[in-house]
Amino acid sequence: MSHLPVLFGYPASDLGNSHVPLSLCRFWHESGRAVRLTVPSIEASINYPWLIPFMSGVKKSLIYRFGSSKLPRHLTEQFFLKNEGDAPYVYLWAALSPEIFEEFHRRGSKIIIERINCHRRTSQKILQNASAQWNIPIENSITEQAIAEEERKLALADSVFCPSPMVWRSMAENGVTETKLLSTSYGWSPERFPEANYLPTVKSRPVFLFAGNLCLRKGVPLLLEAWHRANLNAELVLCGSISPEILDHCPLLHNGKNITHVAYTKDIGQLYQNTDVFVFPSLEEGGPMVTYEAMAHGIPPLVTAMGGGAIVQNNLNGMILPDTNIDVWAQAMTLMAENPVQRRELGQCARDRAQEFTWKRVAAQRAALLEQRYPSLWNKTVQQ
Repeated sequence: MSHLPVLFGYPASDLGNSHVPLSLCRFWHESGRAVRLTVPSIEASINYPWLIPFMSGVKKSLIYRFGSSKLPRHLTEQFFLKNEGDAPYVYLWAALSPEIFEEFHRRGSKIIIERINCHRRTSQKILQNASAQWNIPIENSITEQAIAEEERKLALADSVFCPSPMVWRSMAENGVTETKLLSTSYGWSPERFPEANYLPTVKSRPVFLFAGNLCLRKGVPLLLEAWHRANLNAELVLCGSISPEILDHCPLLHNGKNITHVAYTKDIGQLYQNTDVFVFPSLEEGGPMVTYEAMAHGIPPLVTAMGGGAIVQNNLNGMILPDTNIDVWAQAMTLMAENPVQRRELGQCARDRAQEFTWKRVAAQRAALLEQRYPSLWNKTVQQ
């Protein structure tokens, strides 16, 4: 086979989720494994020979301006089918229609899919439990129709990339054949963070950082309550957009002690540089890249199992804490605030661990999984 066709249903900006397929395809290409990534559109600053946008220029402007929100994805799927319809293998990403899975299955292609989060049935249960615990209504709850659609895609898939042990477990618990599941991770890009190896600035009081959408799913109510109980001579920086559920039901967001909100930043590396402890009590995740990036900066992470992804090892390079026990979180934050030597030692272990999860290494690990399962996938000599 000459190349692996990859379809991603969102514009390629190299931010958020699009950073993952771009990083994987980049390093597969550089290692001699041919790929072709199709996307609806790309940012002007991105230019790779293996990256194929469906639309650009006037066509892009008109479709985004006058079309429905689903039209770019639908047209891109048709474009992909036209160009890659005879491929023996295809790698399909999130938010694609069931129809494209059905069509490639009908044509006999082996379908590889990416699970960027846990099985939706698992996610639904987690959010329902959190809603009851905190008495916070769920925004945009997961429907039975959405679950059924996902289960159909998983049934049609031949291989499923699971970027954390929790994602793998959620698939198995919901009836996905275990032989389909490929255990992997997400990663981080050293070139995006040239300052990662610098020692953090010494401050009069420690800074704790949360990065991500401030919502129920990310465990923000637990974090705010634990911060309140700890009552530290420290600063909590919350970086990310605030969901309505948090604005309406978490008064500590507005009147909590020593809390700073950063709505958005293009330079999260600067925040990492000024952080002493990373806190991420997420209830449901795939593979949180912010955890990988924080550890690469030598920041000790306090996380839930979900928030730790595939990288955090409890008491070796971070602390994995329960996702319901507020007092345990308050105690852990107090421990980190009051012990700078322990912070520094744990942070160095975190930095060392992160070197195993650069995107180059993750891409090689994923390629090995695919080549073991599909020996004819890449038939070129691979450059090491």
